[in-house]
Amino acid sequence: MTPAPSRRGVLALTAALAALPTFKATAAPQRPVAALDTDARHRLWWQAPADEHSMIEQGLPVGNGRLGALVSNDPGRELLLVTDATLWTGGLNDTLDADGQFPYGRQDFGSFTLLARLAVDIPDHDLSAVSGYRRTLDLARGVNETSYVRSGVTYRRQIFASHPDDVIVLHFTQSGGGRYTGTITLEGTHGEEPAVSFGATLPNGLRYGAAITAYGSGGSVTVKGPHIGFTGCRELTVVLSGGTNYTPDAAAHFRDSSLDPQKLARAKVRAAASHSASSLLSTHIADHHALFGQLDVSLGTSSAEQRALDTWERLHARARDGVPDPELEAQYLQFGRYLTIAASRGSLPLALQGLWLDGNDPDWMGDYHTDINLQMNYWATDRAGLPQCFDAFTDYCVAQLPSWNDLTRRLFNDPRNRYRNSTGKNAGWTVAISTNPFGGGGWWWHPAGNAWLCNSLYEHYEFTTSRAHLE
Repeated sequence: MTPAPSRRGVLALTAALAALPTFKATAAPQRPVAALDTDARHRLWWQAPADEHSMIEQGLPVGNGRLGALVSNDPGRELLLVTDATLWTGGLNDTLDADGQFPYGRQDFGSFTLLARLAVDIPDHDLSAVSGYRRTLDLARGVNETSYVRSGVTYRRQIFASHPDDVIVLHFTQSGGGRYTGTITLEGTHGEEPAVSFGATLPNGLRYGAAITAYGSGGSVTVKGPHIGFTGCRELTVVLSGGTNYTPDAAAHFRDSSLDPQKLARAKVRAAASHSASSLLSTHIADHHALFGQLDVSLGTSSAEQRALDTWERLHARARDGVPDPELEAQYLQFGRYLTIAASRGSLPLALQGLWLDGNDPDWMGDYHTDINLQMNYWATDRAGLPQCFDAFTDYCVAQLPSWNDLTRRLFNDPRNRYRNSTGKNAGWTVAISTNPFGGGGWWWHPAGNAWLCNSLYEHYEFTTSRAHLE
């Protein structure tokens, strides 16, 4: 019989895990032979693409827990706004303002920022030239799909962010003899020029990079300078990966100096592109649904009239008329579960905007608000059958704790801080209202934030009874 791990052993294991980078090389995943069929109960749909100038409101989110994108689903210009959860400006931010509180700017405290923009331009597929347009988000399968008809040909595309392969995949198909011709463009958002791969370093020393590749059938796919061109393809598959050299280790200043994100991104897209799009899709769906399928819910049956409305119209009707729409209300819960799976696995936890951005200036830096927002992102995780997705919250607290201890010890009793301890002694640690991934605080001190974080951590133990987590 294997003895139970000791407390010291568990803590040593936790420290070892915390030292791992979030963007790393992984073993090849197992490949399922078939994909799960779609279920209308878990499918959201719209009759128009997103406006690329309103992506945070209209773009559909995909994510693999670390790497994510908002997707436009425009027939003639597919746009993805790509994020990595760890691509942050700023740093430890360990000096105080004149009032004894922390600075709170995009360079000192820092901000969550976009990794890249990916565009697939298909010039003869403008929205005005197509009919029967429809885009969907399949919550159970984790797949975004678009379909439309042009000149008698039905065109389809599927977009998904695979956790096992650590890539985003775009797969374009058709039925009826159609062809795809156009251009693929990848560009960074911090001044990088378009390129099939790029790498750079932020002023805070964080390295980042991204890469794409593409392959097709029945035509040609070639690199044309900074772009990838495709001509006369019956099918087209585009694969993207990227990330940073962030590592959840305060002793290493949260950077892994040995990691080259651009090189790793290239390796990941090459590895994924050695498999068919259908194989990548089946692998992704099996992985996603293993989590999504841990809870099902039925609140009743909606009417045929309600089911006939697209999601946008259905939401408006529910708000306007006040008539219960039980299947829509169940979808509301399942959409929250979908976002959690997509944004809370193997990297940083859900922050104010989750994993998704439409620019490099998100409100409140897209940070971790410890005065309710960070906690409320995880209130439903155990209750909704996703205990595995809570781990990102735990890992974040464990990794940040050395810095939180240090900042509290050095700065909390500053005489300018009106929250300081009247005894002049510190018996523990606390945080600021805002925290970042580098151990830094921003805005005001939040003296009760420590208790609130620990309360959430303990509630997870109550749900799971995991002694390893409690240690």
